[in-house]
Amino acid sequence: MASTLPAEEWRVAMAQWLTANGIDPNTVPVHSDFAITDEPDGQRLIRYTEYVLTDDGKKQVDPQDPDEAWVRTATAACKEEPAAWLNVPGGRP
Repeated sequence: MASTLPAEEWRVAMAQWLTANGIDPNTVPVHSDFAITDEPDGQRLIRYTEYVLTDDGKKQVDPQDPDEAWVRTATAACKEEPAAWLNVPGGRP
């Protein structure tokens, strides 16, 4: 996701948007892709990648690649639209 903002400013704004939508930014890889989709039932969902965590909140090792953290695709209801400059595909102005 390209942005013309300084990296730290973009990271803070993205973390605030994720939090506003009930997503813990600490569970999302830095280079996660995000997209907002309109579902047939009218619901808007954020699709993103998150770490698979242990019961005590630690990142798990990918069973297919022991050098990587385990990730999976996740969804959350889009309660708050992202700012246009965050460049989230499917976001509304």
